[in-house]
Amino acid sequence: MILVLASIAAVFLAGVVCGVFAMVVLGIHAEERRIGRPGNGPSVTGAASRRLLSTQTCDDVPHIRVKAGR
Repeated sequence: MILVLASIAAVFLAGVVCGVFAMVVLGIHAEERRIGRPGNGPSVTGAASRRLLSTQTCDDVPHIRVKAGR
């Protein structure tokens, strides 16, 4: 019984992962089509795809130093 429940959970999680992957691929595809058309700005789907796939880390972001006021 535990093996059956574990296999059902594994299939469900695999489906979730495949669904998320498909949504990312669709977002990338939609953004690439939208870039080819003149006069269109970035979309919500494209922004989400860029944020998910970005390689920027906190070390890449320019630091804004705040003086301590001493």
